[in-house]
Amino acid sequence: MKRPPGILAASLGIAFFLIPLYPSFIGLTGAPVPGVSLVPRSLALVLLAVVSVIAVYWCVLLSVMPRRPMPTLLPVAALPAAGVLAALLGFDPLAGALFIVILLYGVVAHATILRFARLPSFLPSIFTAYLLSGILASLLAIALAFAREPADLYTIGHGRAIGTFVLPGELAGYLIVYVPIALALTRAKALNLDALAWPGIVLGAIAFVLTFSRAGWVGMAAALGVFVVLRRRGRGGTRFALGIGAAAIVVLALIFNAHHDPSENFTRPSIWDSALHIVSLFPLSGVGPFEFARLYPLFRTPGGEPIAYHAHSVILTIAAETGLVGLCALVYGWLRFVEELRARLRPQGTYGVVAIGIAAGLAGTWVQGLIDTVSIVIFGLWIPFMALALVCAGHQRTASAVALVPAAPRTRRALIVAAAVLTLLCGSLQLASSALFSRYGAPVSLVRHLPEQLGVHFYDALTRVVPLPLVDLYLTNDALFRHDLTTAEKYAARIPAGVVGSETRARVAMAQGDENRAFQLYLDAGDDEALQSYVAMQAYHRGGVREAHRLEGLIRDRLAAAGTRPNALADSWWRLGTYAARLGDLREAAADDDHAIALSPLNTKYLKDAGQLALRRRDWATAAARFSRAAEIDPTDHTSAGLAIYAHEKLTEPQPQPTAPP
Repeated sequence: MKRPPGILAASLGIAFFLIPLYPSFIGLTGAPVPGVSLVPRSLALVLLAVVSVIAVYWCVLLSVMPRRPMPTLLPVAALPAAGVLAALLGFDPLAGALFIVILLYGVVAHATILRFARLPSFLPSIFTAYLLSGILASLLAIALAFAREPADLYTIGHGRAIGTFVLPGELAGYLIVYVPIALALTRAKALNLDALAWPGIVLGAIAFVLTFSRAGWVGMAAALGVFVVLRRRGRGGTRFALGIGAAAIVVLALIFNAHHDPSENFTRPSIWDSALHIVSLFPLSGVGPFEFARLYPLFRTPGGEPIAYHAHSVILTIAAETGLVGLCALVYGWLRFVEELRARLRPQGTYGVVAIGIAAGLAGTWVQGLIDTVSIVIFGLWIPFMALALVCAGHQRTASAVALVPAAPRTRRALIVAAAVLTLLCGSLQLASSALFSRYGAPVSLVRHLPEQLGVHFYDALTRVVPLPLVDLYLTNDALFRHDLTTAEKYAARIPAGVVGSETRARVAMAQGDENRAFQLYLDAGDDEALQSYVAMQAYHRGGVREAHRLEGLIRDRLAAAGTRPNALADSWWRLGTYAARLGDLREAAADDDHAIALSPLNTKYLKDAGQLALRRRDWATAAARFSRAAEIDPTDHTSAGLAIYAHEKLTEPQPQPTAPP
């Protein structure tokens, strides 16, 4: 077959040009969208069709062209293979199907780039399209951030740059790769792309700063540091890299909460804790791709973040959703890539600096990924850019150079036995956990057809031998679900004292009708949601508003003493203000609202309530300030804007002058 270089080069350019639109694929799945997508569903379907046609075209070319060694192809294909296994054994095989397909598309792109990208005109086509799309994506994100449009996008991002990326962190992850590559392209004279690279650097840097992504800023600092170290080997590169890191730390310290609600600063630890619980119970293949959000409510710690779409860590997300199989696949692919890149890299070669730029960007995404999960990076950037880095690094090394030293037979047998034992142990735990939680599986899942009592009997027998508080917690939950209070009390009593133990025993006490004991236990646990229900019941049915105000004061003191739940503490101050207003103490209510706003200044609920209270007190200046701020945070809130105008008018209204007595 005659090679059609023009069509192939164009297809590669289109694929890289469309990367900023890939986040819209989340709208085609059953997964909840954690932000706002500018791309309508119909356009996302067209985009998926275009990408599919390109992938099929690549597959045809790869099948008919002479084969060449691709040492990283199977290692990078291990991750989507692990995803398929995890989906089949998970709670909903269809939930992550589209993203597994996208990962497979990345594998096809990886093979196509390795096979063809060094042909004439291919690298210029790829990088021209990539630079141009990054410029357009950055321009759009900057323009929308300053225009505050669309209003819902501006509101959900607290004014941060997002563009087509659904969330600010996604845009930041994309730019962590983009900016170092653009910087490298200014030094790759053979490609002659300075005219696009410099605008890409400037606009990408501006858009990146406007994301105000703290994890992203740390990742970018790491990416630039790696770039400098690799470019200035033995010439003070380490000192430059340390300087970049120090500057990033200073910037983060100065504007740590810029465009972030400080009450959200402690949300990640509770999500990480829940993710570790999931990993410990589903260690072999996890709960299934994109199934973290489905199972999270069951493993949420007392007072933890109400909703989590992922584990806010690449490692934890992959471990929770694909288990040990997925983690091994991930590590295997990356280790093989790093080994191959080190062997190929020729920094002084024609495209060596570009390979360094790509490697630096990929390293930066790993640093960002330690405390965040960025879908566009995992599904759209990693696998294709691995291949691009290898192509730019240099010619393939010889077969003898890549030969691995085989392990001794005894060592190999020992490793096989250890792996088999570990797999059997992890598989047994996963089977029992899947059975215990089988009612939460989708109808088409294998999990749904497991007998629940299988998991109950397994873990009941296991906890008699080895104390496992986490298992006792879920056995208690299962007994409560079956209204078996005697069994629930038995399991709950075995959980050690602490937040989890108090919260679990509180639920048992509530089921038994002992509400006073339940309140005290919920207070010990700091379970804000359960306490709210109890206090509301007191306010409307039993002790009245004054008793509810007293109980809420206890809750506030408990949360303040813990110091790790500013969002819950802000809500408690707000509820105190509500009760104080109902008791007629408007001064205390205003002070309570001020405390809530100080802890959570971007929560418009507190601002609007404070504004309403100020109207009642005829404090027009405070009312105007509160409503104006609420309207600024949420431009879609026309009621607050109208009330702000009303308060301003009252504030500037001429006051009647007292008349002198006759």
